[in-house]
Amino acid sequence: MEFLRLLRHLFIPHESNNQKAKILHSSSLVLIAVGLIAFQIILGFTHETFPQVLGYAANISPSEVVRLTNVQRQSNGLTALTEDPTLDAAALAKGNDMLAKGYWAHFAPDGTSPWSFFLKFGYEYKYAGENLARDFPDAASAVTAWMNSPSHRENILNPNYQDIGIGVVEGNLAGVDTTIIVQFFGTPLSGSLSVPVAKAKEIAATSVQPTPAPVIVATPIPTQSYVSPFVSTKNISLLVTGILILVLSIDLIVVRRKRIVRIGGRTLAHLAFFGMILAVILILKAGQII
Repeated sequence: MEFLRLLRHLFIPHESNNQKAKILHSSSLVLIAVGLIAFQIILGFTHETFPQVLGYAANISPSEVVRLTNVQRQSNGLTALTEDPTLDAAALAKGNDMLAKGYWAHFAPDGTSPWSFFLKFGYEYKYAGENLARDFPDAASAVTAWMNSPSHRENILNPNYQDIGIGVVEGNLAGVDTTIIVQFFGTPLSGSLSVPVAKAKEIAATSVQPTPAPVIVATPIPTQSYVSPFVSTKNISLLVTGILILVLSIDLIVVRRKRIVRIGGRTLAHLAFFGMILAVILILKAGQII
């Protein structure tokens, strides 16, 4: 009985809550907002202290990125790309290089280009391209984001490419825990003397000297991760928003049926303000592509 009274007090307009669901009071909305912020802080602390529990790359499989990329190509009448172990290693090294040097870009601050990783691992190319993504909860959302970007879509659907390599790394980039997906595309030189015109994210070889592949140790992400912070934030935010919308709907229905007159009620304004807080949290945690 006490539990039912508590539920009515929290979610239904009644004498005990001044004819307005307690969860819609200003103090309650502020408390919920503080709770979400605290949840973010706890996630960050837990990820640093117990990295085996929380992992941003928990659901990202390089092979799944390859599969989804080929699904997009085949659905557009193109041949599937072949996953190349050399490009996999080169992409993984590029991801680790970004973490080590603290940059998020196609070119490193010292001028190192993406194509240098192809050559360092012995992949002499006629065509080469790169897509980058970070902080996506799974492979599907990253590939979808690339396909929604004209330049990245052009790379994925480029008929000149034959091979693909994927590197997924997790670490701290500029003070933020992150997951980076490096997508390399290539076509071997194979002794061809033709020199096509280079594009912004597609490079053509002019002359390539044979370069021995160095021994570079590229550390992949941990394979055992159980909770994704991004997914947790998204699910909690959506749950809270859903509850508030439901309670708001009940509140409006009850007020109308009982013809309750409230002075100074600002339910819609409060909910809009809270919605903006949720939107900011989700945007800050959303994935990025370049």
